[in-house]
Parts: sequence; structure tokens; C-alpha cells
Amino acid sequence: MKITPIYQNKIICLPAEAVTERLTSATADELKVLISLIAEPEFDLPSRAAELDLTEKSVLRAIDSWTAAGVLKIEDPESSQAGKTESVEAAPPEQLTLDGTAEKSKKKRVLSRSALPHYSSEELADAVEKTDGAGELIDACQQLLGRIFNTAETSVIVGMLDYLGLKPDYILLLCSHAAAMEKTSVRYVEKMAIDLHDRGIDTYETLEEELKRVEVRSAMETWVRELFGIGRRAFIKKEKGFIDAWANTYRFGKDMVAKAYEVTVSNTQGASMDYTNRVLENWYASGYTTPEEVDAAKAERKEQRSAPEGTSFSTDDFWESALKRSYKPGDGEDGNG
Repeated sequence: MKITPIYQNKIICLPAEAVTERLTSATADELKVLISLIAEPEFDLPSRAAELDLTEKSVLRAIDSWTAAGVLKIEDPESSQAGKTESVEAAPPEQLTLDGTAEKSKKKRVLSRSALPHYSSEELADAVEKTDGAGELIDACQQLLGRIFNTAETSVIVGMLDYLGLKPDYILLLCSHAAAMEKTSVRYVEKMAIDLHDRGIDTYETLEEELKRVEVRSAMETWVRELFGIGRRAFIKKEKGFIDAWANTYRFGKDMVAKAYEVTVSNTQGASMDYTNRVLENWYASGYTTPEEVDAAKAERKEQRSAPEGTSFSTDDFWESALKRSYKPGDGEDGNG
């Protein structure tokens, strides 16, 4: 099959050799940014990000990726971080050679901490040779993920070492976590590493803490899915936030969530995660940590109500009445999706 392009008033020229090699590994955002910048090299970062419906970080990450690949060069790299107007040019032909010849091997890589670089075979071999423990780390990561890495996948591991500045034990823990989740794609590990790094989770200790948080939330999500009869649909962002708070902020066990679920169904005749979250928020604020404490507080309120009128006042009763009045069916996400 042959496709013939139809040219009108404007033509976009792309560096064929370098771009073609990156097509299999480039993301949709990277391709979108590349075409946009080749078409209009003068740009203001916030405006261009808005035009492309991307975050400024995503635009910078794409620019860094193409710059590292030798496709683009930035006239004033420092001003990009300030969001000023930039001019991006396609790199001259001698910088587009990806076999390690001409200027490519001498070109200094322009780096930022928003993306992992792309290495040529020569650059990769040189980086592995000069980075202590890189070869052993790559072998260990291959064993954990159960696959032999190609050049692009090996680049990811090396990039996490000398670009993000992550330690080998951090990378091994990340790969081990991915393997435990049956996510053996190196691209998945790369995305996790960039996201975690951007959130300041860049040491073994902070990663270990974050993964424990994820593990606790994941276990709670599985149980909540069954409790609320959600089925196979994905949790929306708000629901994930609820569950993370129940498991990691309030540190409630399943028994407390089940108790709040009972209250929810009793008061609303439905399975609303939004209502359950309000119940658990109130219990957390009240200092309750077990269903027994909730029952004891309820019994105490019952005694107060039986006392002579005007002798007591229960804030819990006031809150529960207010919650019932404010809640409307459909106000939150129900368990039936």
C-alpha cells in the first residue's frame, strides 16, 4: 500500500532517521509535542501545554526525550524551566546519526529530571562500563522481570541510575514490586520511577514506605469491591481516595469499614461509599478505633437521651441527624456502579 501526502500551505519536515528509530518507543505525548514544535518552534511553555492538552511537565519531558535522542536542540535550555518563550530546532544532520558516528558520540546530553534519556548502542555500552554495578544491576533486573532486555529496556535501567540518580537497591525493589504485580514491562517500571521521583519518593526508605501504603490500599480495595458489590468496574479517583484514607490515614481495619457500611445501609437503604466515608470521617474525628468503641458510644448516647430533658447534649446525635438530612440518594457513588 502506498500513501501520498497532500501538501497545502505548510509542510512539516521531520528528521527521518532519528524519528523512525524512536517510533516504536515514543509515547503519544512525545509524538504530539514533536510535531507541534517542528511546526512552530517558537513557543511559550504554559500556552503550548494548554494547546496540546498536556501538563507543562509532560511537554518538558517530551522535549528532553527528543533532545536526548538528538532530534531537537534548545537555544536557551535554562530559560525553559522558567516558562519563557523558547526556540526549538531540529538538530543538524551530523547530530542525527544514531550509530555513534560524527558528532553524536561527542554531543553533551542536555538533561533535566523530567524524563529518562534515549541512548544509542554506543552510549549505552559506555554508560554501563563507566557506572559501577550497572552490569550486575541489569542482570538482576532481568531475572526479577523474567526477560532479556533489548537496548531500549536496558536504557531505562541505566537512565534510572545516572539520570534520576536512583540507587541500585531502589531499582531492584521497584522491579521486584512490578514483578509481584505481574507487570513485567520495563516501560511500566520506567513510568513508576518517573512518577515516584516527581513526587519526591527517591530513596529506598521512602519507596519502601510508599509500597507498603500501596499494598495496604490494594488489599482494602479488593475487600471493599466485594463488600459494596462493585463488580469488575474500575474505582473512580474519588473512591480510591476514600479507600486510601480508610486504610492509611485513619488506619481502620475491615471491621470498622464493615460497621460503617452497616450504618450506611441502615440509614440510606443503599450502598453509598460517599456516605460510608462521612461516617468513618466522623468516627476518626471522634477518636473511635474499634466497632466496640462505636457501640459503647452509641449506648452512652442512649442513656443520655433517657435522662431528664435538657440535661445532656450529644454531638454524635447532632452529627448523625445532620448527615441523614443532608444525604440524598445518588449523592455519592453507590456500590452498583
